[in-house]
Amino acid sequence: MAPPAPRRPAPGGGLAVLVVVTMLAALAAPHATAFHGLIAGGLPAITVPSRSAPPPTTRPPSGLTFTNAAGCRPAGDYRSPRLDWRVRTLLAAAADRQPIRVSCLHTGHSWYVKGTRLVSNHSVWRAVDLDRVDGHPVSPSNSAARRLALWIGRSRAGVQPSEVGSPWRFGGRPWFSDAGHQGHLHVGFLGPTQPGEAQ
Repeated sequence: MAPPAPRRPAPGGGLAVLVVVTMLAALAAPHATAFHGLIAGGLPAITVPSRSAPPPTTRPPSGLTFTNAAGCRPAGDYRSPRLDWRVRTLLAAAADRQPIRVSCLHTGHSWYVKGTRLVSNHSVWRAVDLDRVDGHPVSPSNSAARRLALWIGRSRAGVQPSEVGSPWRFGGRPWFSDAGHQGHLHVGFLGPTQPGEAQ
């Protein structure tokens, strides 16, 4: 009895397997953006997986330090993408002038402005408190802190705050002074916290 003739693979069988494997790989690619159909030879063409843009840097610049002494946790808040871009811009510019220490951003601050029912800008990630400037505590005798408060209020950091609290009475807005701001600089902003957000 003659042995059975060897079976020949169906024409195009290998190509069909290659097409299926390629399609499954394309569908499994986590960032593939599109399937463009078939190209010559019957193989599907896929786009190169897209890479998300790198997040903005959250590493503190030299000259910027943090403390938990006021009951807040600003170091962790600084790394959050929720932090207002203007606060981050201000801190980078100010730290480039002289050493500054952040005592509060968001976490640990009261929801309302003390003694009022107004929501604090700290609560919505749009404010920062500095308790040390140029290596010394903020106080009426800290001339570096006084110069910084003026510089910030004049939008020299490239952003214009709506409120700058300090131990000094410079005049009208954005500056203000009261008993609660004799030991730190407070800077706050109004409006959307990220570019392009609605008011």
